[in-house]
Amino acid sequence: MVRAAYALLGVLLLAYLVTLIVRPAAAYSDWLDGWAVDAFEVAACAIAFGRAAVRRQGRGVTLAITLAMLMWTLGDIATTIESLHGATPPTPSVADIFYVLFYPAAYLALVLLLRRESSRLVPATWLDGAVAGLGAAALCAAFAFHSIQHLAGGSPAAVATTLAYPVGDVLLLAMAVGGSVLISGTRGGAWRLLALGCAVNAFGDGLDVFTPNSHFGGVVDGVAWPTALVLMSAAVWVRRGRADVLAHPAAPGFLLPGLGAASGIAILVFGSMHHVDPVAVGLATATLLVVCLRLGLSVGSLRRLTEERHRQAVTDQLTGLGNRRRLTAVLEGFFADHADPATGSRTLAFLFVDLDHFKEVNDSFGHPAGDQLLAQIGPRFERCLGPADLLVRIGGDELAVVLLDGDLERALAVAARLTAALEEPFALEMVSVRIGASIGVALAPEHAADADDLMRCADKAMYRSKQVGSPFEAFDPVLDVERDRLQMVDDLRAAIAAGALELHYQPEVDLRNGAIPAVEALVRWRHPRHGDIPPLEFLPLAEEGNLMRQLTSFVLDQALAQCARWRADGRELAVAVNVSATNIMDTGFTDLVRHHLTRHGLPADALVVEITETTVISDFERCRRVTAELAALGCIVSIDDFGAGFTSLPLLSRLAVGELKLDRTFLRGLADAGAERDRALVRATIELAHNLGLKVVAEGVEERSTLDLLESVGCDLAQGFHIGRPTPATGLRFERGDLAA
Repeated sequence: MVRAAYALLGVLLLAYLVTLIVRPAAAYSDWLDGWAVDAFEVAACAIAFGRAAVRRQGRGVTLAITLAMLMWTLGDIATTIESLHGATPPTPSVADIFYVLFYPAAYLALVLLLRRESSRLVPATWLDGAVAGLGAAALCAAFAFHSIQHLAGGSPAAVATTLAYPVGDVLLLAMAVGGSVLISGTRGGAWRLLALGCAVNAFGDGLDVFTPNSHFGGVVDGVAWPTALVLMSAAVWVRRGRADVLAHPAAPGFLLPGLGAASGIAILVFGSMHHVDPVAVGLATATLLVVCLRLGLSVGSLRRLTEERHRQAVTDQLTGLGNRRRLTAVLEGFFADHADPATGSRTLAFLFVDLDHFKEVNDSFGHPAGDQLLAQIGPRFERCLGPADLLVRIGGDELAVVLLDGDLERALAVAARLTAALEEPFALEMVSVRIGASIGVALAPEHAADADDLMRCADKAMYRSKQVGSPFEAFDPVLDVERDRLQMVDDLRAAIAAGALELHYQPEVDLRNGAIPAVEALVRWRHPRHGDIPPLEFLPLAEEGNLMRQLTSFVLDQALAQCARWRADGRELAVAVNVSATNIMDTGFTDLVRHHLTRHGLPADALVVEITETTVISDFERCRRVTAELAALGCIVSIDDFGAGFTSLPLLSRLAVGELKLDRTFLRGLADAGAERDRALVRATIELAHNLGLKVVAEGVEERSTLDLLESVGCDLAQGFHIGRPTPATGLRFERGDLAA
């Protein structure tokens, strides 16, 4: 209903504009330009007043806008009545009284709407609005006041009335422009319509003064005021948009404040060379003063923001203590100073604190209880420290203490005080709990030469304190390094038992047709505390801990299970598994292989057993028997890393092997200029292997040129980063187009 009413008003307004354009400039009609326009404005006022009648919310703003519209409408009605008498009305006339009353009512409406829409604005934004408004007012005053000086004559009342219009329009326009800077986004629709209506009204007044007798001025003057009233009337019906609480706050616009400041500067520069109205000069000066205030406020805000952001960056939000970033900065600063001979005599003690039974508190009473506990620990610990000591929360239930210029004696004394501080129970919302702590102490530079090593040493000492049941322990290179290695063996044993290891697969490509007939299974271990452990580090641990049988059994089981899934999907792949010398010496190794093949329902040729050349050299007779057993079972035996040792091909002819894998060092620089002897050696090795009925696999292929060369000399298969990196089974791709080109 309301939309239909405004649509009708829009059509009538457009039709009236057309009549103004096509009629002669002096063709004034009392009924069309007088009573019809008055009736139009009365309808706009009535629709706006209807908003106050049907909605209580925002009624004060609606009534203020309606009052302003009504004052202007009554002024137009009075003007129509005065025109019927033919005589020129006095100044001020009855119409002038209503017109002038429009301004305070419009100001009131703007202020009320501005307060409603901008209750959370910061002072800087208000100053932006003031700059834009004052700049607009100064610009208008520079033109309007100079243009009406010749009209300002007669009685004091006449002069005041004549000046009231430009002054009112300038102030109204200043408020509209300034407020538009303050209010932005979807919630400012009502303001934009009201401000636009006020601006259109001021524009019509300006043309009435500057172009009183032109046809264009008459058209714009005639349509401006009813248009302004329709815009103001529509503003009361605009609903406030919902604030998007997830959106980032939008930065205030710079265009209008920038134009306002530029206007102030331009008026002052122009005023230094030509006469400019004093009011415009005063407004321009005020604009620049507000700009200076705004700049000062911005500099102060930027400084405070920088300090606050830095504080937040190095502070734990929950406890208010320093965080890991703060700790890293302090430790790195210490070691940087220590490298300087002038300041390198300082020492540092580092305490790594791990809270005991904190997880039980979280699990039993919820994370809010754990947060309360952490918030109470900080003040307790800080009372145990000196003013120059640093307490930080590393994360979770781990804290750290840095004692600059601290030695072992002081560090242990602080550790004892921290332990004692935890003896008193913690009062949470509905329960009282007790916790303890395990503390590891490390010294710099005695135990470590950088921040990471220092934290690692303290962590090892802390872990030892947990193992021996002591509240705190200092790092001991002999005990902790050996204990750490033994602990890693225990961790590896647990990871194998829990199936926590993971297999990655690297494809082998057939150089004749680009197919992938096999993949190599490579075991990976991600330690829960130390992250990814390279195979070259944990495989010796498996040897030391007598875990190779369990580890190989795990790899065989997982690799063959995945191979069975691939074959069920139609991919006739073989999977290659590395075995160690320990596996070869295991009398039950062949039975272990048979067991896993049977378990997964695979033929024996689905498995390639890779034995390193060094294993062959270490116990040739044992390798000969095992390879014979595997070959009898139907498995393919491959000699891995061939070329790294001193095994000869004639010696290999006595082993039941079906494949050679050329070592990556054998291929290094193969495609380089001047490597003719190396290429001849590779070509001869491949030819001899083929004469013995062996396939040849080149591993470690990282360049296209090497791949092309191997293809030209008759190599059967290739493997390496250029073809495909090791990846979990879910990420392995088999299409030829997916291989490196």
